Amino acid sequence: MFAMTVHSPLISSLPPSCHEIVDFDLVTLDGKLILVGSPGQDRRACTWDPASDRWTHHELDIVDERFPLTDLTAIGAAVVDGRIVIGGGGDHQGFAMWDLETGKVRLSAQEGGTGSVVRADFGDRSILLVGFVGTWGVQLWDPSDAEPEDWGDGDGDLDDEDDSVTEPEQPSPYDSLVDIEELECQSGASSAAAAGLSAGRPVVVAGGRDGGVLVWDVEEERHLVEFDDLEEKPTEFALASVDGRMWVVAAGGQSLVLGDPESSGWGEPFTVPGGEIRCLTAGTVYGRAFAATGAMDGAICVWDLAERRLLGRPLQGHGSEVFGLRVADLDSRPVIISSAHNDPVHLWEFPL
Repeated sequence: MFAMTVHSPLISSLPPSCHEIVDFDLVTLDGKLILVGSPGQDRRACTWDPASDRWTHHELDIVDERFPLTDLTAIGAAVVDGRIVIGGGGDHQGFAMWDLETGKVRLSAQEGGTGSVVRADFGDRSILLVGFVGTWGVQLWDPSDAEPEDWGDGDGDLDDEDDSVTEPEQPSPYDSLVDIEELECQSGASSAAAAGLSAGRPVVVAGGRDGGVLVWDVEEERHLVEFDDLEEKPTEFALASVDGRMWVVAAGGQSLVLGDPESSGWGEPFTVPGGEIRCLTAGTVYGRAFAATGAMDGAICVWDLAERRLLGRPLQGHGSEVFGLRVADLDSRPVIISSAHNDPVHLWEFPL
């Protein structure tokens, strides 16, 4: 499976009757790597098992009977009690969550549209980070939350109620919602904002409502670090551990740059070959901190952040805008998974 060169995709795949995956996330379920994606079709999501190259379609219930179409151009996924929960929305649909297997709505859509969704892990706890393009604010939703079963069922028959019995107040899924109005997303990609742990504290990184880039402490509800604006305004963000410390990775235009939270300063930008950067991911492979960018022209670049160098040549398999980019382990080997406009999902060997 891994005998081909790193400059050609190992697998190119799409589900039947589908021309693209507009957004996706990755989860591990029962030891298997699973892609959870949106094919851009009404009331549908899909999953892909790359080990067997098998796709499965999943029908989703209508969120609101007044608006029967499901606009799902942004999607995130998490595993809750052994089941996949997805959250997402689009330009004309607010954020909602579903149980993927049953298609049942767990959380009704919020008002307005949804720009981006990505799962972030705060240690052993996962959250769905939701961004809104063109307006300020990001939200953190707990994928384990769900609306009580009888929400929206009305008051029932009051005459039959026993006044002597007091029903316990049911918890609201909104109780755990974190709404950060000081942050702003400028992209519809899943990298429009980033979240993770920094010095053991949950943080979110995104553009500031009043400019610059903020590292926001979720628990203390304040910004820990404020970076100045760059010549090319960053629109994509990630967090990466470089030389034992957490750094902000930011991208905009054709520039990739590291930000040091300790000094609130930016490093010297990397000039990324290819077109304008449209998405970003970062992490660690074999102890090496990396960042990977997907561009408007389809190019994917992978960088060694510690050595500040490009790993090999750009991956040239997509002929159009890269929508999404993730790095994961498959068969104990690091791989890159990417999706693009009017193109199959590609799986690449990670360049070492």
